[in-house]
Amino acid sequence: MTDIVKAEVLHKTSVRAIPPSLAQFIIIFSFAASFAVGYFAVVVKEAYEDKAWIATGLSGYEIDDWKRENISTRMAVRWRNAGFKPPHATIWIKYGFKPEDAGQWNDNGIWPSEAKYWIKNGFTAKEARAWKASGFYYMEASEWRASGVTPEDAAIRKKKGEWPPKK
Repeated sequence: MTDIVKAEVLHKTSVRAIPPSLAQFIIIFSFAASFAVGYFAVVVKEAYEDKAWIATGLSGYEIDDWKRENISTRMAVRWRNAGFKPPHATIWIKYGFKPEDAGQWNDNGIWPSEAKYWIKNGFTAKEARAWKASGFYYMEASEWRASGVTPEDAAIRKKKGEWPPKK
């Protein structure tokens, strides 16, 4: 036999068609595998990342809240220890506060938008609370305090119509 005839015989005997049901199975299996590989890769990645979160003692919904606010694991623990939850912590973060400082101001009933002005005028969170409870804002409290007057005394004098003494 010639080489061409041998090649044709070999070709006819080695090539066989696969049944349509097997072809369908292969296609469906390929689609399922391509989905499963991506899905499991994401699941494994999230499980690895959540391992650090779970070690903090936060519950699943809390972890999701902190992640949604783009706050790292370490910072989330600090904010939680200062008494904050995600949306509230984000407000303080936007004003540039650290968790521990924000906790002091928040515990004394002062919001970040106010706290920054009290701080600029040299007040601590407790001092600001006392002045605020006596009916003063940071500007007026600063003037009264500069003249050596306590918040309670300043409130009494203000009710009498007095103004802070000028130095």
